[in-house]
Amino acid sequence: MINPPVIPWHALKIPWIGANACALWLITSSTTPANQLTRDIIPKYGPTLLQAELQTKTGLSFEQKGVKIGNTYFWAQLAKQDTRFTSAIMWLIVCLCLESLWIGALLIVIYRCHNQHTYLLQENEKRYQDLATLGADLFWELDKDLKISYLSGNFHYLQCEGLEGQALGQALKTISNLEANWEQLNERLLQHQPLENFTLRLHTSNTTLRIFKLNAHPLFDEHHVFQGYRGLQREITEEYNLTQTIAYQAAYDPLTGLINRNEFDTRLRQAIQRVRDRGIQSVLGYLDLDQFKIVNDTAGHLIGDQLLTELAQLLQQNIRSSDSLGRLGGDEFGLLLEGCSIEQGQKLSQHLVDKIKDYQFVWRGRQFQVGVSIGLVPILGDASNVIDLLSRADLACYKAKDLGRGRVYLADQNDTELDRQHLELVHIANIPQAIEENRFYLMEQPIISLLNDSYQHVEILLRLTDENGNIVQPNLFIPMAERYGMIGLIDRWVVKTVLTNYHHYYPEANTIVAINLSGSSLSDERFTEFVTQLLQQSAMPAERLCFEITETTTISQLDQALKFINTLKKLGIRFALDDFGSGVSSFGYLRRLPVDYLKIDGDLIRNIDEEEYIRTIVDMVNQVAIMMGMKTIAEFAENDAILERLRTLNIDYAQGYGISKPRPLPSISA
Repeated sequence: MINPPVIPWHALKIPWIGANACALWLITSSTTPANQLTRDIIPKYGPTLLQAELQTKTGLSFEQKGVKIGNTYFWAQLAKQDTRFTSAIMWLIVCLCLESLWIGALLIVIYRCHNQHTYLLQENEKRYQDLATLGADLFWELDKDLKISYLSGNFHYLQCEGLEGQALGQALKTISNLEANWEQLNERLLQHQPLENFTLRLHTSNTTLRIFKLNAHPLFDEHHVFQGYRGLQREITEEYNLTQTIAYQAAYDPLTGLINRNEFDTRLRQAIQRVRDRGIQSVLGYLDLDQFKIVNDTAGHLIGDQLLTELAQLLQQNIRSSDSLGRLGGDEFGLLLEGCSIEQGQKLSQHLVDKIKDYQFVWRGRQFQVGVSIGLVPILGDASNVIDLLSRADLACYKAKDLGRGRVYLADQNDTELDRQHLELVHIANIPQAIEENRFYLMEQPIISLLNDSYQHVEILLRLTDENGNIVQPNLFIPMAERYGMIGLIDRWVVKTVLTNYHHYYPEANTIVAINLSGSSLSDERFTEFVTQLLQQSAMPAERLCFEITETTTISQLDQALKFINTLKKLGIRFALDDFGSGVSSFGYLRRLPVDYLKIDGDLIRNIDEEEYIRTIVDMVNQVAIMMGMKTIAEFAENDAILERLRTLNIDYAQGYGISKPRPLPSISA
């Protein structure tokens, strides 16, 4: 009889094992060595168990052999044959009887944790799928070949199907009316770089533009091998439109559509730097309309606004696309000519003068003709800053007016006369020195009640003398102070002087004092603190103080103005909206401004007795004021006829030369 071969212990394999044991011990029937199995189950007694069976003669029947350890019983079933053998096993089934309570409990806990973990994974996956489907964002994944392997169900707006399996860049390019920098997208994907706010633009059938942003990060395994991308696409159309609107409002004049002063200053500053860096020839022009005030005084600001809009369009149509035309304020414009020689700048400017001269503006059958004076200065490499250049161009414009209007004046480097005038204006704008030398003084103009108000009202007016004692007109030094950034100092001086000496000016303390404020102070948070501290230190009642702010200044910085007004009104301070009715958007903004008084624009009041439509406008302003709980003040009440007309319209207050000219306030000892 031939003995079966001896099989080494370490080479003995388990040919079959029950499914429960497989699930419990995470093993397979075909590869698990017996010694490994028993070592995993019970290292100390496993070999003894199997060796005992190997030494037993077996037949065709099965018998059990086992070892009991504590409360746990290990057993084995061997299929036995009638023949004798030394070490041959046909089938071996190893099972584990769990009688020990602690082992059973442990397995139950493990089983439950496994089920709970599986449940949570399934719930998280379902939650992710629901959010990906219901959310506004698009989730997507790419495989290692940069092909789309997953898309959330929120792709219907692109009107395309079957993108899975396509390369992302190629798939998106197949979508009609979808624009992007495809070359940049493919480059970043091939280099396995993150995508950060990559922009897609979709032109829809109704001509609207939708904006999307792609963000994604590459995926790598533990060996740093690239596996694909996981990304998000989000629509930002609403945010984009809001940003564009805010940016437009911050950079463009709402009346003319031209760039505003801030944007023009920014472009001029950049042009100066380009001249320094690259030597690009450039020219700056300062434009001031001639005879425009006649239109305003005759037809009113509404018609004047219409004329300004038409002239702005005419100027814009007659310059190069690379030129910048901006409204600097009122009827003044700035013209920036980059890549332009002096000769070309003069030729273009003269062309603009001729176009404006030939333009005819008709209102109510009356024909108006306006002109434009232009001051030109070259932008040189040694140009100091925006303020100096604009100031010099402004002076050149005034020089053009002095020479007869409707012409171009070039201020070159050797213009000594212009240099002298420039120095004089700079000296006038030296506000700190004027304050130190007590060259500012205050006057008042009464505001009378037309309806028997018991309070007295006055408006504080500012005057300045030069070093020789000559009076400097406010329309000269106020704009210069604003241009040189010194108007805030003037506001502080006026407010401090009035609040500190209020009882000296008005011993009975029953006079409401109105002080004009600039836009600079409205936007200066420190000025709010300055006023608050002064009120606490002075004996002036807050309800006797009224700040006048112009309509145009307030509208141009509405949010800052509202914050300023609301903060100080809590202290009892009153507010008046000056020059109301001078703009085209007056009533649209009025509902947002919590002011106490509306000062009706003087250009309307001075013609109220002659023009029926003006009386209608004034009456409408008064009715709106009544509805909103505001009082009305009519400026430029220059005679008794105007005053009588104002009374018939139930205007609350009036101010003007027909009542009283400005008069000096009592002097104050230094």
